[in-house]
Order: sequence, then structure tokens, then C-alpha cells
Amino acid sequence: FQMHFEDSSSVTLLFDFWDVHGPAGMVLSVFVVLLLTVFYELLKVGKIWLSERSRPPPPAEHQGSQATLTSTASESSLPPTPPEGSRNRWILLYVVQAAVHVVQVTLGYMLMLCVMSYNVWIFLGVIVGSGLGYFLAFPFLRRP
Repeated sequence: FQMHFEDSSSVTLLFDFWDVHGPAGMVLSVFVVLLLTVFYELLKVGKIWLSERSRPPPPAEHQGSQATLTSTASESSLPPTPPEGSRNRWILLYVVQAAVHVVQVTLGYMLMLCVMSYNVWIFLGVIVGSGLGYFLAFPFLRRP
């Protein structure tokens, strides 16, 4: 098993049935990996969006300090507390957020394994897909 990048047009990705032979198969595989990476970036934004929707708004007098706290990585990963009178909605949002997290982690590991095929073209597909996904997805998080 090689431990260095190669530019071959033959590679097996993730499963035995994803066995690439030839330039056409490689182009298609790079495109699929690129789309999966864009989807991964969209999932990251969707998870942040869900987290913001399930968190109650901060009190007016503490809005400046609360915004700073919720923007940190550790605070944003904590489960939000349910607002008064909407516990069922909060539970549903939290379950959906957990499911999105599982899909995001699974897809992230699958993309990592694709990169570990040590194929230059697949690696470039993941890198370009990540940049494209970030470019397309993160403007949706702009604050009004």
C-alpha cells in the first residue's frame, strides 16, 4: 500500500464497488467527491442555523455580553435551554440538530478516507469542494 500521493487514474474509494479505472471514471469520481464536500459545508451552516433557531433570544440588557459568549465554539455546541411554552418544538429542533451532526461527522470521515486514498485528483476535489462549499454556504450566516 502506497503512502504518498499519486496522480493515477485508477483508485478504489470507500467501497469495493467504487473502483475507478480510466480518466472518465476519475473525472466523475472527483466531481462526486467535490459535491459531497460542498454538501458537507452546507451541513455545517445548517447545523449552526438550527442552533441559532433553537436558542432563545438574550435579554436586552445583556445582549452585548451574551452575543460574545454564544459565538465561542464551546458555547455554540452546548444544547440550548427550552424557551417557555415551546418544549415540543425545542425537542424536535434538538433531535434534528443531533441527526444533522451525525450525518456531518459521517460524511466528514468518509471524505477523510477519500483523501487517504492518496490520489492527487481526489484530494484536489475535496479541497476545491471545501472552498466552493464555504463560498456558497457561509454568506447565509450573515447577520442582518
